[in-house]
Amino acid sequence: MRNLTLIIFLTCICITAAAQRKCGTEEALSQRILQQPKLAARLQNLETQLRQQRPDNRFFRINPRVTIPVVVHIVLPNPEQVTNIQVLNQLESLNLDYIAQNTDISKVPAVWQGLVGNAEVQFCLAARTPDGDPTSGITRTVTARSSFSINGAAQDVKYTATGGAPGWDNTRYLNIWICNLDDNYLGVATPPGNIYPAEEDGVVVHYRAFGNTGTASSPFNLGRTLTHEIGHFFGLRHIWADDNGGCTQDDGVDDTPTQAGQNYGCPSYPLLDNCQAAAPGVMFMNYMDYVNDACMYLFTTGQTDRMRNALDAQRASLMTSDGCTPVDLKTSDAGITEIQQPQGYLCVTGQSPVVTLRNRGTAVLTNVTIRYSINGGTPVNQNWTGSLASQAETAVILPGFNANEGSFTLKVYTERPNGNTDEKPENDTSTVNFSYRAPVSMPFRETFEDGTFPPAGFSITNPDRSFTWERAGVGSKGSNYSAVVRNLGYAVNDQVDDLAGPVVDATSADSVFLFFDVAAAVSMDPDFQGNPWDTLEVLLTTDCGQTFIPTGYKKWGKTLITKPTRVIDEYQPMAAEWRTDSIDLTPFIYHQQFRVVFRNTSNYENNVYIDNINIVKKDVNRTLREKGILIWPNSFTSQFFIEFSPWPEDLQGIAVYDALGRLVYIRQPAIRAGNRVTIDLVNEANGVYFVKLFYRQQVRTYKIVKAK
Repeated sequence: MRNLTLIIFLTCICITAAAQRKCGTEEALSQRILQQPKLAARLQNLETQLRQQRPDNRFFRINPRVTIPVVVHIVLPNPEQVTNIQVLNQLESLNLDYIAQNTDISKVPAVWQGLVGNAEVQFCLAARTPDGDPTSGITRTVTARSSFSINGAAQDVKYTATGGAPGWDNTRYLNIWICNLDDNYLGVATPPGNIYPAEEDGVVVHYRAFGNTGTASSPFNLGRTLTHEIGHFFGLRHIWADDNGGCTQDDGVDDTPTQAGQNYGCPSYPLLDNCQAAAPGVMFMNYMDYVNDACMYLFTTGQTDRMRNALDAQRASLMTSDGCTPVDLKTSDAGITEIQQPQGYLCVTGQSPVVTLRNRGTAVLTNVTIRYSINGGTPVNQNWTGSLASQAETAVILPGFNANEGSFTLKVYTERPNGNTDEKPENDTSTVNFSYRAPVSMPFRETFEDGTFPPAGFSITNPDRSFTWERAGVGSKGSNYSAVVRNLGYAVNDQVDDLAGPVVDATSADSVFLFFDVAAAVSMDPDFQGNPWDTLEVLLTTDCGQTFIPTGYKKWGKTLITKPTRVIDEYQPMAAEWRTDSIDLTPFIYHQQFRVVFRNTSNYENNVYIDNINIVKKDVNRTLREKGILIWPNSFTSQFFIEFSPWPEDLQGIAVYDALGRLVYIRQPAIRAGNRVTIDLVNEANGVYFVKLFYRQQVRTYKIVKAK
């Protein structure tokens, strides 16, 4: 608790010391366009929509008032820090700002009073979940993350896998995430136009700049950070248009004066700059500038028109959402809210479905029939009994089944809660997809020539739902295709994507080797020191991805690339720019079933390709299998090998003596590197030698001959 308090205290000091507003929306948007250049055309089309003329609204109420359902996701090590009262106070100030009823609206200079705009937008906390259950409109998630980057519009706070909380349906709710943002950023938003994935749509605000009480910290404690970021969400740009003082770009709004750059603190009116050299100067008190909360008061009529255009053209479903309509609870209503398992890729045939049963009715649920079917087949029934309070839920294990090879849809639903007809059958059912592939035998080869990607038995893990493994139209050894991660466009650091192969049966294999072709390049100078490089790692899993075993293969920078010079454009390897790498898997998966996992960690360099994956086994020499040790060749010319099966864990050291008892080689301790030891006696004379193996409880001696 003391450490947590210290972290919070230092965060507060950091923000207070910065004392300048910092928004990540434009920066994140620039990253996004760099990742996907085609989005620039979409943004241009969006700009045309947002600039549409609307009826004169100088007298307000030209636009009908609309209410937008909001869900607030608080993601902190201690999410209780942000109280319900703080959330309600934030919404109260937000609602005043968006109908121009904020108490400080009178501070707008007289010259601009006639431009004050009324968006006629109100915000309410959601009263129902996407599944139709009652809610407070506030979720709290305990995270192990101390903070989140604004990269990808703070995408990490929006996924459970990266320490965040998933958003609700963005067509029905405005998702607001409250967390600790890195680098003194106060907020970041996703603009309209489907620029970001639907799961990432919304606004993120620093918990020290949210609301006007509790954790809110001066000078950002009047709730204006959220006002600013929702302006971006509805299509507004910064009032200075982020043109680095050029005075050539505008924010797409006719009635906001151009200005050279952002303003901080609380300037005095009039404020002049090189874009506005005479009074009235720049409109620093606009919500889309960077001044302190206490010194921003207005949207203009042009800005409110632009926001309403965004609502009409891009976010219309929010205006008709039932998210704020209280739930009409029925007496008898039960349903399956989640299928916990099976889902995704299965490694074993036997499966027992685990589902979440929820009592959505007002009466205590004491019994219900649960049924499931696979691909529409004959339903399997389970009668559940217990005592489940209204809105409570519990996990239920259903009768098991054996999976066949292929892809399937599992449908689970409820019937007859407490022996009655379900009064809301539309919320009874959940479905999930899963697939199963039988283990493959060795040798196994994959060249990605089949049109399906990922190939049968392969699966992809893509936590951020951005760039990931895909099929490439170039291959090694004359083939036409391979697998690639396009890191050059992946403008976010340290994002991990896995390509896992099928389950391989090595239960009867004495040794297992992996061979694959790789091609890679970097966009930076390969000799640059300290650069975070793209990384390719090969891992193993014996429990279907629950845990991973390092194989020792982890390459980046000059150890990974196959083209020695930097490549600025998207890298596509020539035939001579492929390399074959190999790994002895035997020490890690001896006599087990396993999957090979190729893990790419992107650091915004260039493309990484893999192809021609071969997994092969080698039979162990009969003597090695029977005696557990083989020393060969005997006789030898320069070097010989000591091979173990399996490696003796009590081996302490290895020594070699000549016929006169002179020590010519020693290895102590006998550190394992695979199951083989190579001993080089090229500089020793021909003759008889004695190999001594020192175990914890004994010493064994073997005779070997060197001869030309």
